[in-house]
Amino acid sequence: MHRRAFAFSLGYDGGVKLRRVYPLIIGFVVVPAAMMLTVGILILVFGRQKQDYVFGTLILALVATTILGTIGTLVVLYREAYVSRLQTDFVNKVSHDLRTPLTSIRMFVETLQLGRIADPAQEREALGIIAAETERLSVLIARLLDWARMESGKRSYDFRRQPLGPIVDDALHAMEPQRIQSAAQVRRDVPDDLPMVYADRDALSDALVDLLQNAFKYTGADKRITVAARGVDGSVEIVVEDNGPGIPGADQKRIFEKFYRGKDPLERTIEGSGLGLSMVKHVVQAHGGKVGVRSELGKGAAFTVLLPASEARKP
Repeated sequence: MHRRAFAFSLGYDGGVKLRRVYPLIIGFVVVPAAMMLTVGILILVFGRQKQDYVFGTLILALVATTILGTIGTLVVLYREAYVSRLQTDFVNKVSHDLRTPLTSIRMFVETLQLGRIADPAQEREALGIIAAETERLSVLIARLLDWARMESGKRSYDFRRQPLGPIVDDALHAMEPQRIQSAAQVRRDVPDDLPMVYADRDALSDALVDLLQNAFKYTGADKRITVAARGVDGSVEIVVEDNGPGIPGADQKRIFEKFYRGKDPLERTIEGSGLGLSMVKHVVQAHGGKVGVRSELGKGAAFTVLLPASEARKP
């Protein structure tokens, strides 16, 4: 798919960029027009003897508006260039992620079509690879579509009053294949007597899976991960903690922004699109909660999700 068409389908153009132009319109059109109207009214009110004073004030105000408008323009242009670069990086990464399984599928399908695999065992292995790559492709596309729905405000949730334990168990169960491939010590500390939460089970479980996947990806060979929960003043706090290298303070401030990935070159070699934590934030906020991170370099990271207990939130 053409990159621009792909970007448009994910909502990068159109209204998004138009909203970024609004500050410029306000700074250079609306404000000066309002000031001219004000000056006209002042002249009518005070008469011609106050013209010099009024026009002097107008000139000073226009100079100040021009300076502020120029600064605002530079800020908007800088942010536009920054977001554009992040979007380009994202499209490049997603294009690569889509191309990789497609290449494998095409290669094995062509090999099977040409009859180059005579051994039934090897044929089953090839079909297994095709099935796995197809599943990988489906998951990636579903994730992109889910994120697009979030961005457009069309993501719907099925909120129900329910215990937190089964939601955490769903997330841990979804991580089992990854744990088989890479051994990890995962500790679950979720008391049975926690307050109920008003949540969409699938959406909240997916958000916890994102946090667990990050913990798996960014820890070394000795993976130690804890999923804990506790009641806190009418809320329920979930913590996903790991023993990884930690997150620099500068990255902690922006880690939940869409497309953002850490500046560490080693981290950038790890697979990811930069959407996971942004999607976690969106889901948690839809539940009326907050998400944050605590980390020190060399001492791992702890992601916290704070959700209101069901008694504190009405359907």
